[in-house]
Amino acid sequence: MYCNQCEQTAKGIACTTVGVCGKNEEVAEIEDVLIYALCGMSLFAHEARQKGIIDDKIDRFTMEAIFSTLTNVNFDPERFVILINKVVELRESLKNT
Repeated sequence: MYCNQCEQTAKGIACTTVGVCGKNEEVAEIEDVLIYALCGMSLFAHEARQKGIIDDKIDRFTMEAIFSTLTNVNFDPERFVILINKVVELRESLKNT
């Protein structure tokens, strides 16, 4: 396990066995996938902004999704799968702008 997603990381660097917060490896990895997917979506959002297209729904979702990886209160992996699927949906909608 390697997790550096929150303010509780071991020694302020990263947790390498089990998260100080109690997060397991599966959740840490799926949160990494969520962040990776958000980075990809942001490329399309940036291109849309260059064309003057701003989607407040996408902006708000992005902040909420990132925040979900920073707070250590809900370690349900299915929660993050739902968020990843939403990222893909929003990314695809941006491709058509």
